Amino acid sequence: MKDKSHLWTRDFSCITLASALSIIGGEAMNLPISLLVFDQTGSTLASALIMICGMLPDVILPIFVAPLIDRSSKKSWVVTLDLLLAGVYVLMGWWISSHPFSFGLYLAFTLVVATISVFYGLAYGSWYPDLIPVGAEQKGYAVSGTMYPVITVIMAPVAALLYEKV
Repeated sequence: MKDKSHLWTRDFSCITLASALSIIGGEAMNLPISLLVFDQTGSTLASALIMICGMLPDVILPIFVAPLIDRSSKKSWVVTLDLLLAGVYVLMGWWISSHPFSFGLYLAFTLVVATISVFYGLAYGSWYPDLIPVGAEQKGYAVSGTMYPVITVIMAPVAALLYEKV
């Protein structure tokens, strides 16, 4: 019997698009910020600290954050965190356009974005199964499982090229 369930519902499409944009933002920022810090400081240690700040929340926070997210609306978390992340990017863009380079600011920015990403990833992961219509689970998880690696592979060279040209 042919599967007649429709995967691309409104909520599924919205979370897929929002997640793709979130991944693009995260991946497009990690490498260029590390390159910028190295260019500005000439220090591999400073560049490595930026990378560590980008990964550290993924190691520490999930154990503490998951129970908090489980007890509340996942949709609210996802929407709020997307808006918060957009605000952080806009604020950082505005700040750096009129102020000189500050290693501490980039370190804090990286840590804040990585922390928000941990909350987002957990909320997304726990809400996502509810958005997949019955009978379309395999397709839904294929979309989710493919999105991060594909975007990461595409965005790393694009981000490096944009960093070099812009």
